Amino acid sequence: MKNTCSATNPLRAFFNTIIATALLSLPLLSPPLQAQELNAVIVTATRTAETVDDSLASVSVITRADIEQSQATDVIDLLRLQSGIDIARNGGPGASTSLFMRGTNSNQTLVLIDGVRASSATTGTFAWQHLNTSDIERIEIVRGPRAAQYGSDAIGGVIQIFTRNNKTASLRIMGGSYKTDLLEAGIGGGDKIKYSLNATGRSSEGFSRTKKKSSSYNSDKDGYRNQSLSGNILFPLAAKTSLKISGWYSKSNVEYDPYGGGYGVSDNSNGTLDLRLKTQTTSIWSQTLSAGLATDDSKNTSSSISRIKSERLMADWQHDLILNQNNLLSLGLSTYTDRASNVSISGSSSRFNQSITDNAAFAIFQSRVSGNDISLSARLDNHQLFGSNNTGQIAWARDVSGKLRLLASYGSAFRAPTINELYYPNYGNSNLNPEKSTTTELGLRYQPTPQQQLRINAYHTRIRDMIQSVAVALYTYEATNIGNAQIDGLEVEHDLNLNAWTLLSRLTLQKAIDTSDKSDLLRRPRQKLSMQLRRHLNKNGSISAEWIYASQRKDYGNVNLDAYSLVNLSARYRVRKGTWLEARLENLFAADYQLVKNYNTPGRSLYVGIRYVPAK
Repeated sequence: MKNTCSATNPLRAFFNTIIATALLSLPLLSPPLQAQELNAVIVTATRTAETVDDSLASVSVITRADIEQSQATDVIDLLRLQSGIDIARNGGPGASTSLFMRGTNSNQTLVLIDGVRASSATTGTFAWQHLNTSDIERIEIVRGPRAAQYGSDAIGGVIQIFTRNNKTASLRIMGGSYKTDLLEAGIGGGDKIKYSLNATGRSSEGFSRTKKKSSSYNSDKDGYRNQSLSGNILFPLAAKTSLKISGWYSKSNVEYDPYGGGYGVSDNSNGTLDLRLKTQTTSIWSQTLSAGLATDDSKNTSSSISRIKSERLMADWQHDLILNQNNLLSLGLSTYTDRASNVSISGSSSRFNQSITDNAAFAIFQSRVSGNDISLSARLDNHQLFGSNNTGQIAWARDVSGKLRLLASYGSAFRAPTINELYYPNYGNSNLNPEKSTTTELGLRYQPTPQQQLRINAYHTRIRDMIQSVAVALYTYEATNIGNAQIDGLEVEHDLNLNAWTLLSRLTLQKAIDTSDKSDLLRRPRQKLSMQLRRHLNKNGSISAEWIYASQRKDYGNVNLDAYSLVNLSARYRVRKGTWLEARLENLFAADYQLVKNYNTPGRSLYVGIRYVPAK
């Protein structure tokens, strides 16, 4: 079935769907109002605990309950519902996936797993396709620059994944379209020493990634197999001191259609490990000492065989000082070293084997003065190749009334070139400079009743010295600082809770352009809207509907990708104590759409399963 948004006026389809949804919802939203759920606590925005409402940044939280209600097995199906986030994927399960936050490039968003910088040291991007939702406890999304808190990469924002925290044993089995199978098992608990462990196996026969007109077309099905393990253990060492060890590991096998046709296979492994020692030294002074490791290992077979390995070793030492009840000062030191190698196994030669180190010091001051909330952040990064990079941020908020809160911020950020951009043969350039940006943002939060909240954020970002590939000879390209971008955006979020019903609406309007020719940056729609409607069945489960609309986008070759609209349904129902039946129906109307030129996307897909959690 062809996507009707491509064949008709997309704005008409856009507004017709909104009106239809509203009309259908009216008889359902008649029960008495219900108080909103407790305000979530986050730590990513300021590196210290705060509630979502108190944060001076634009933040979102995806909880474990949200994941189980959606039944999504792919993390991008959760993230694409959020404002300011766009997704592009080269095919089906396991295919290379790019995430664009607030119109920035896919390597300009910092990804953390339990505090560990998890993106590849060679590409600068995170392998979203290999992260199972079964390994996730919570996702914190912070939009806007965060280099003053975390250093390189956080131009568009930060996404932090916290691994699963099981409280008891659980077992889940699911299967469905494209011969997809999933088996998930977990265990957790403990009194003084708390522990959690989760294991997942997932496989899919998939479908051909490429369309017939692609130069890489192969009619065979491109399958995917993945196994993952995540866990943590918390040791109380003293009355006010604890040690927590957290880890995540994923191993996958991906089939793909290589350039020029044929058959390709990629074996990948990704992992993180975090050791975190927390101590309350005095009543006003606490400190956290952490050490982390992130690894990325990929072996590809097509016309030649190559292996790319990267690892990141990092450490942070943070001190939090409560100056008084209205002032908090955080001081810290940070360091990380990236190591990477690229070896042509078929030719028994090394393309590169390099390492880079970055050391930093940071300070974050949070204060409340005469009804004004103020945050000042500054960081100095001393990079092995580029020397000093100074970044800063100032944020302000004020409660105009008990219902209205105004916000404003300004921040700078940078991204250091990756090892590929510096050293890859016939591409790398050791004379590169870091990419740099500035962002100005204004926002408001309005909560007319306890059952609903409106959040609006407008931002203006300028990025200079963007690294782009430039032809220097026949079939030879070089990474060069020639790009400049301007991104203007508006995000509108509305939450409505009425008795057992929840309606979440997320609208993104953005204009991300290359300032040299005013052309749109690739694969970023100018309009996107998502809506989630949920019905909670007391303690017996829930039913949910998701609707996503994305406008036309540009892709390589000056091609326009058509607008598309997707509808997904999910449900979970408790058939007996501890036993749940689950189902998810994706792409209900079988929309034919593309996220990347000449690459296929899933059609209508059904997945059903059963989950068992022993009753307490």
